[in-house]
Amino acid sequence: MTPLFASAVAPVASDDLVYRVHAAGDSDDAWCNVLAQIRERFRVRWAALARHSFATRQGVALYSAPRDPRLSAALSDYASRNPWFLSSDAYREGRVMAGDELLSNRELVKTDFYRGLLLPHGLYHRLCGVIARRNTLVYYLDLHRGPDEPRFGPRERSAFAALLPHLTLALDLRWRLRETDDMNRALRRIVNTHARAAMLVDSDARMVFGSDGAPGACEPVAGLRIEEGRIVAAASADDRVLQEAIARATHASAEADERAAQVLSLSAPGQSQPSVISIRAAGSVFSAEFGEMRRLAIVTALNAPSEDDHADCAFVRQFGLSPAQARMSSLIVTGHSIASAARALHVSENTARSHLKQIFQKTDTHSQMELVHLHGRICVAI
Repeated sequence: MTPLFASAVAPVASDDLVYRVHAAGDSDDAWCNVLAQIRERFRVRWAALARHSFATRQGVALYSAPRDPRLSAALSDYASRNPWFLSSDAYREGRVMAGDELLSNRELVKTDFYRGLLLPHGLYHRLCGVIARRNTLVYYLDLHRGPDEPRFGPRERSAFAALLPHLTLALDLRWRLRETDDMNRALRRIVNTHARAAMLVDSDARMVFGSDGAPGACEPVAGLRIEEGRIVAAASADDRVLQEAIARATHASAEADERAAQVLSLSAPGQSQPSVISIRAAGSVFSAEFGEMRRLAIVTALNAPSEDDHADCAFVRQFGLSPAQARMSSLIVTGHSIASAARALHVSENTARSHLKQIFQKTDTHSQMELVHLHGRICVAI
């Protein structure tokens, strides 16, 4: 064990410890290293960043130095019997307090908590700083010394209090990173459950995000491909139109909530029907890579293979299509000919033509491609 003495603790502002606190981010190893440096700085037996719930009376050591699984487990086991947590009012964010301010040492040694946790691990003196408080949940930093070691003096308390705001800010940043990461994963799951392939691209058509179905949409058979990280048209003759549409969607004048989708038909080599995609503004995001805001567009493959029959989509509801007409329009907008749609619906081609004629009348369209484009403008899923 490192020798302990009541020497003055150097101010923490602008030193390496503060840097390490703010640099820890969402790295568990980095936070463990921060605790190790705090332990060394304040010359204590055990330092722990922990959480305690006054609602459930449960607690856990998140990071500690030294890493002692038995001691951390004991802290959780004795959380409901921890006499230092009898009053939730004492744990205000930013407060620094010694253990004997909450319970005298004379009373402490009479408790099961002392006999079962502190004594076996050689702990006695405590200095606690409240890092964050969220309703009944408190996050705190505990420093512990043994009974034969000096109590925490005024200068040590002052240095500890100076460190506490940095820990509060760093922990808040960690939570925000965690929240953002978790939200991104949730949104990715939502996007990936949708049948249509979707991609976010910047003004240079570089793919920023793609659903699990996106790589397939960029194969030549779908009219798109990826070339050095950029989305390009499979047919070079179509690429200028594609790039111009992306440029319009990512122009400074484009508003994500107002600008209508642009619907394009692209040659799909090897396919009987062209690929139909929509491009619309997706707003601006900050890029850590470039250090500035960049505007994005969302590219959606409208007639990619889909399990969705569009029976209740906005297009069907807007024009009041019957169930048979809805099924027919679903097949047409996903690239079927009248003959293949008739086979899929198990009806004659004359019946299929009749359904399509009724759809044309209701939607005021005159061709299958016009119908596809109208559907794309009304029923862009993402």
